Amino acid sequence: MKKTYLIISLFSALSVSVFSQSQRFVLFEEFTNASCSPCASQNPAFDNLLAANANKCTSIKYHTSWPGTDPMYTHNPTDCGARVTYYGVSGVPYAVMDGTPVAGGSYLGAPSNASQAKIDAEYAIPSAFELSINQQLSPGNDSLYITMLGKATAPISGLLTVHCVVIEKHIHFTSAPGSNGEKDFYNVMKKMLPSPSGTSLPSSFQVGDYFVLEFAWKLANVYNNNELSVVGFIQDIQTKAVHQAAITSATPITGVYQNDLELSGLNNLLPSYCEPSFTPQFKLRNNGSVPLTSAEIKYQVNDEAVATYQYSGNLDFLDKTTISLPTINFNIQNNNTLKIFGTAVNGVADEYRKNDTIIYTFAKAAQSSLSATVLVKTDNNPGETTWEVKDLQGNIVANGGPYTLPAHNYSTNVDLNYSTCYEFTIYDAGGNGVCCTSGIGFYKLSSAGTTISTGTAFGSSQTAQFYSLSNVGVSEPDAASFSVYPNPAWGKTTILFTNAANEQVTVLVYNMQGQIVLNLPVQEYRSGQHEIALDCSKLNAGIYSIRLTAGTKVFTEKITVKK
Repeated sequence: MKKTYLIISLFSALSVSVFSQSQRFVLFEEFTNASCSPCASQNPAFDNLLAANANKCTSIKYHTSWPGTDPMYTHNPTDCGARVTYYGVSGVPYAVMDGTPVAGGSYLGAPSNASQAKIDAEYAIPSAFELSINQQLSPGNDSLYITMLGKATAPISGLLTVHCVVIEKHIHFTSAPGSNGEKDFYNVMKKMLPSPSGTSLPSSFQVGDYFVLEFAWKLANVYNNNELSVVGFIQDIQTKAVHQAAITSATPITGVYQNDLELSGLNNLLPSYCEPSFTPQFKLRNNGSVPLTSAEIKYQVNDEAVATYQYSGNLDFLDKTTISLPTINFNIQNNNTLKIFGTAVNGVADEYRKNDTIIYTFAKAAQSSLSATVLVKTDNNPGETTWEVKDLQGNIVANGGPYTLPAHNYSTNVDLNYSTCYEFTIYDAGGNGVCCTSGIGFYKLSSAGTTISTGTAFGSSQTAQFYSLSNVGVSEPDAASFSVYPNPAWGKTTILFTNAANEQVTVLVYNMQGQIVLNLPVQEYRSGQHEIALDCSKLNAGIYSIRLTAGTKVFTEKITVKK
C-alpha cells in the first residue's frame, strides 16, 4: 500500500470570500438498504434525477444494516456506520445534499424531496476550491491507486477535512439480494480512504494554496472492477458543509505551479543525542508541472553555518526520491533545531514556498549513572521482543529477549562505563511494539530515577541515545521505581511500581489546574513489584499528572488521556 501524503502549510484564518471563483459540483449522500420498501419506491426516480444531472452532481450510497438483509452493508460496516453516526441517521431512505447547504439550499431527508430546482440552486453557489481526481488500476488488477489535487480559489477557513471514497458505479444482481425487490444499485460505497475520518486539512487557505493526496486500496468485495470510481469531497466537519466534490476524471492532474518542490518524510533521526552528529534522510517530490532536473537544498543546525546540497536527476510530476544528506556535525545544546529548506528548482526560485521546509527539534540526551535498568512488560507475543545497548563503536554491552512469558515483567540492570555515549534500541518482530491487538505491554529504560526512553506502540523498533556520568561519586539509583502504561491511555491504564520495604501507598491524579480528579484509597504494599489499575474512562481527554507516594518517596509522571 502506498503512503498518504499531504502537502500544505498552516496559514492565517480567513472566512470564505464572496468572490469564490470555482464552479461547485454538488454531492448527494444517501443511506439506503436492499430490504427497505420505501427505498425501492424512491430510489428509481432519485437515480434518474442524479443521472440527468451528471454534469452538476454525484452521489455516494451507504448501505445500512437495517431494516434487513443487505450484502453491500456487510462488505464495509465500519465506514458506513461512521457516516450514519456523523449525520445521526435513524431511518432509511435518507439523503443529504452537500452535508448541510452552504447557502440557499434545502435540507433533504427522503430522496423524494430532491428536485431539479434544488440541484440548480446548490450548483449556482460558487466554491472556494477546485478538486480533481485521477485513478489507476494496478497491473495485477488487485489494487486501486488514487491521486487527488485540491486548490483554493478563494480564501476559506474552518475545520476542513477531505474524504476519498471508492464507489462501484453500478451493481446488478440477477435476483434481488434483499427483500424489497431492487436488483440495480448505483454509486455504492466500497471504501473510505484512509478511513471514515478522512484527512485533516489546515484550518485556512489563501488563494493558490493547494494539497495533493495519494492513496492506494487493495480491492475487496468488488463485483466488477470496470465499475470502480472515486468520489472526493471537502467538508467542514463541524458545520457538515461540503465545500466541493469531484469524481474521477480522465483528464490528467498537473502541477499548480511550474517549478515547485516538496520536502517531507524526514527520517534517520533520534529525539535526543549525546553524539553531536547525524545523517538525515528526507523525501524530495516534484510537485511542478515540468520535470525537476535540479534543486538547491540548504540545511542548518541551530545558528551554525548554512550548508548546501545540490540535487540533480529527472523527476516527473509527483515522482519522488529519498535524499541522504552528508553527515552533519554540530555543537549539541540542551534544545536543538534542524532546518532543511529548498530554495531553487531547475535553476529558478521555488514558486511555492509553503511546502519546501522541514523543521525538526531534538534535545540533548539524558544522563545516566553508571547503572541503568531496562524494564519490559511483555505483550502476548513475548518472543517478538528483543533489545540491546551498544556504545558508538557498535559494541553490544547488554541485551535482552526474546522472552518466553506473556504479560510478564522483566527487569535487567546494565553496568556502564564513565563518560560514554550509548545507544539503546528495542525491537519488535511483529512490527507493533508491545501493544494493542497483542495485549498491552511497555518498556522503560531508566537510571537513578530518570526515564531515558519509554514506549508501548513503537512499531518495529525505537532507539534512544544516553550518556553516562563523567564525574566520580556516582549516585546509586533508587530501589523504588514507577511507570505508567499505556501512555497515552484510552479508558484504563496501569501503574507499575517497585518498593524496597513494606509501605503505605497513595495515588492521586491531578488535572493541569492542579485539582485532584482521582484519589485512590490508601493501601499498604509489601516490598516488591506491584501493579495498580487506574480507570481513566470518566476523565476528559487531556494531560494529567499522576502522583504516587510510597513511604517517604514521591513519584510523578504525566499521562495523556484520549477518547
